[in-house]
This record gives sequence, structure tokens and C-alpha cells, in this order.
Amino acid sequence: MTALKLGIAGLGNAGRAVIRDLTAVPNVALAAVADLRREALAPHRSNPVVATFDSIDAMCRSDAVDAVWIATPNEFHAEHTIAAATNGKHVVCEKPMAVSLEQCDRMIEAAESSDVRLLLHSKAGDPPVEKIRELIGAGRLGRVIQIGTWNYKSWLDLPRLPAELDTSQGGGVVFRQGAHQIDIVRALGGGVVKSVRAATGRWHPRSDTEGNYTAFLEFADGTPAVLVFNGYGRFDMAEITWGIGESGFARAESPPATPSSPASRAESTERPRAGVRRQPFFGLTIVSLENGDIRQSPDGLYVYSEKKREEIPCPPFLDRAGELKRLYEAVVESRRVFADGRWGKATLEVALAILQSSREKREIELKHQLAAK
Repeated sequence: MTALKLGIAGLGNAGRAVIRDLTAVPNVALAAVADLRREALAPHRSNPVVATFDSIDAMCRSDAVDAVWIATPNEFHAEHTIAAATNGKHVVCEKPMAVSLEQCDRMIEAAESSDVRLLLHSKAGDPPVEKIRELIGAGRLGRVIQIGTWNYKSWLDLPRLPAELDTSQGGGVVFRQGAHQIDIVRALGGGVVKSVRAATGRWHPRSDTEGNYTAFLEFADGTPAVLVFNGYGRFDMAEITWGIGESGFARAESPPATPSSPASRAESTERPRAGVRRQPFFGLTIVSLENGDIRQSPDGLYVYSEKKREEIPCPPFLDRAGELKRLYEAVVESRRVFADGRWGKATLEVALAILQSSREKREIELKHQLAAK
């Protein structure tokens, strides 16, 4: 079996998460890390099989790696992806893909010119999202008629670097969190968003960046979707997702929802134990179809139809290990994989439209969308 040699550009939270999950993918090996900070590189210098670099460009030029996971700040995604691609390295890029559509175009062109794969870290590949897409495709519940997704979390109350709070550098919740919601909704709605009408807010007393948004998306077939995100940290959506967040682990500080019916009393017993990974919840998403509704459960999906509720299990959530597996399949096995550069560009177009719509107080028509396949 051919092992894929991986380099990680940036050793912040995202880069460390990739290292954490590498052990679940035996055919992808950590070969190099790069970061400007000496203290970030220090734990890896004693590892004889991992090269350390204080320059992203130097790692991208090195023969030590076949592929690079771009986990640097948003404003550098384009620069570092292009550096990797032009040196013949395959790429997985964190969300959002970039800060502008022009940057996305240059990233896509660099990958295509060098005949390398450009993939995106995306929650569209999470098992519950893929399973909902499978159920939609089967047609048993008819066509999708509406999608709603809501997330409330303490994003702005956590320690943040200045760039994370600077919208011009890809900061604020539309850039930093919106890509996840947009990816999920686009995947479930077929991919092609026709237009966006949105409002954003800056209500945090110490942070002059977007802390909340409400967006109405209309897909090409007329399906509507509503996206709500609030990052001020008062209400926590985990209260109604069994205490589970996007990692799939229970948040010990989140109380279970108050039982109000026999069904909810049964669900309250499903609250997972701390340290047990279940399915990830990026807030609460509900998909309504002609003949039923679908939402997540801790281990899969709840499907509501004909006044009955059935639970459908999902494969285990592997977090970034799942994307490392897809990287291997794309590079070594030449498989077509979901959430590539053009998908990332289309998701960024929606995020930019949310910001533009809020500024200009009008509906924004989109031009660069593509179908989910």
C-alpha cells in the first residue's frame, strides 16, 4: 500500500486536529510541519521522521511531502495553496477557501495547471449530511421543500487573534463559521443557490466584526433555506443537541434540554457520556420534504413520516480523518471526491453575498454555483 506523505502548514487548532486524527488513517503519514512560531515546532523537532520548517514555502518545495494541509490563517490560504500546488503538492485547505473569488480562481488554476488535487475541509462530508443526501436521492420522502439550520455558540467570547476579528482578513462569523453552515445547506439543497438575502450584526461590545447573521437562500429549483448563526455566547445550541457540539463529543457544561413530552423525555436519556464520540452537530439542521422531515440524532438521523419516527444510524464520525481518507482516495486511487476547489469557491460566493446583501440591503444573485454530486 502506497503511503501518502503529508505536510501540515500551520500548527494552530486546525493543524493540531489533523495530527490528532492521523492515527486513524494508516496510509497517510505525517512527514513535515511548518509554522513561523518556534514554540509550535518544538514538540516535533525530536521526531526523526517529521521534518520541521519555519517557512511554508520551504516545506512546499521539499521532497519530504506529497500533499499539504493548509491550516494557516484565512488571509494566507490562497498564497499557501498556490505555493503547494505549483510545487506539485496536493492540497487540503481549511475553510473558508479564501477571502475573495479572485483568490479562489488562482488557487484552482494553480492546482489544475500542476495536475494536483485541491480539496476543502467541509462539513458536507460529515456522515449525517451524507446520509440525508442519500435519503433525499432515494426519493421515498419526495423532493426537498425547505431547509433550516440554526447555531448559537460562544465564538466571539473565546480568545481570538486580531485577524480573526478583522472581516477584511477573513474574520468574523460569516467567514469563520458561515462556510460550515453554507456547505451543509448547499449539499442538502442540491448545491446551486440562485440568490441570497441576508442581514448581519455587530453587537459584541469588544469586537467590531460580524457576530451574527440571518440569511435566506433560494436554490435554483425554488427550494428555500434559512441560515441563522449567533456567536455571542449566551444561549448555547448544545442545550437542544444532547450537549453535543461539532466535535461529536458532549460538552460537560451544557445541560440537557428540559423534557416536555414522552418523546423528549426518551431523547433526554440519550445524552452521551463525556469522552464518548457520537455524530457531530454544527447546530440544528432540519430538512423538510414533501412527505416527511429529517434531523440528526446522536448516532444518526431521525426521520419523521406518517406520524412515526424512525432512527437511521450513520457510519462513525472520523472528523479530519475522514477527509484524510478522501485525500488518499483522490490522490492514490484517482477517485473523484466531493468538496473540491470549485465547490469551495461556490460556498465562498454565498458567504460574500451574505455580507454584500447586509451592506446593500438587497437580494444578491449568484453566478458561480455548481451542483452537489
